[in-house]
This record gives sequence, structure tokens and C-alpha cells, in this order.
Amino acid sequence: MNSETVSEARMNSGWAIALGILMILLGIAAIVEPFIATIAITLVLSWMILIIGIVRIVHALQSREKRGFWARLSIGVLYLIAGILLISNIFGAALSFTLALGLIIFIEGVFEVVAAFQTRHEPNWGWVLFSGIAAIILAILILEEWPFSAAWLLGVFAGINFLFTGIWMIMLSLAIRRLPNDRARI
Repeated sequence: MNSETVSEARMNSGWAIALGILMILLGIAAIVEPFIATIAITLVLSWMILIIGIVRIVHALQSREKRGFWARLSIGVLYLIAGILLISNIFGAALSFTLALGLIIFIEGVFEVVAAFQTRHEPNWGWVLFSGIAAIILAILILEEWPFSAAWLLGVFAGINFLFTGIWMIMLSLAIRRLPNDRARI
């Protein structure tokens, strides 16, 4: 990374710190009110799936003269139906999303551990490693307890994950601010 890139990274690190603070605040809120956080996450994801279905259907209809029209339309309809079913049974959706979250957090943790070892010669790389290991542990706990504690588990573990992600975002941004201008790479 040349000195111009370091300067640019320093200027943009404020946004990463702000996002890290927001992630920490969301994490704390989710831990304090886990049932509400679970329902909120479930509703947001369910509505996103429904909206994605509508957008895919509109896109398919706009490109109906092209190859793959029926496949695009079918996928859009499936998303739309899934969104409607999830919204109409929010507790069933919470069960499904809890299972999916466990798998996603596990994969995120693995990628963070890999990223940490790829940057192990850099300052504060241990925070990324710590976040990755914590994510893997949380994912295993989610998958082990599913479906019995889905009403609160999704909110609590999402909150913990947000908290650790916010911490490492802030720590790496602070490290970027301390880099000398002649630093070759991050």
C-alpha cells in the first residue's frame, strides 16, 4: 500500500469506526432484548425475501423476450411465496432463520480465521482471529440448541456477533490511523 492509499484509508477509517460503534450498540440492544431482536430480525429478513421476489418477478416480466424468462419468473414466484409464508408464520420463520444463522455465522467465523492468518504480520490481527473463533463457537452453540431456544437465541447470538464485529472494525480502523505513510502493505 503506497502513502496515498494509506492516507485514503486513514480518511475512510472514520466511517468504519462509526459502523463499528453502530454494530456495538445494536449488539448491546439485541442482548438486552433478545426476543424482540429475534422477532425484528425475522421480520426484516422475511420482508426482504418478499421484496426480492417482487423485484425478480418485475425483472423477469421486463425481460420476457430473453432466454430464461420462465426460470427467472419461477424463482421470483418462489421468493414471493417464501416471503409470504415466512411473514404469515413469524415463529416458524424464527426457527428457520435460527438454523440458517447458525450456518452463516459458522462460515463467517471460518473466513475471519483465514483472514486473520493471512494478515498475521499486521497490527491487531488477533482481533480478527478472536472474532472468527468467537463466531465459530457461537455457531456451534446455535446449532446444538436448535430448535428449543430459537425465541431468544437468534437475538442474543446475533447481538454477540454484532458486538465482536464492531470491536474488530474499530480496532483495525485505529491501527490504520497509526500506520506510517511509508508502509508498504496492510
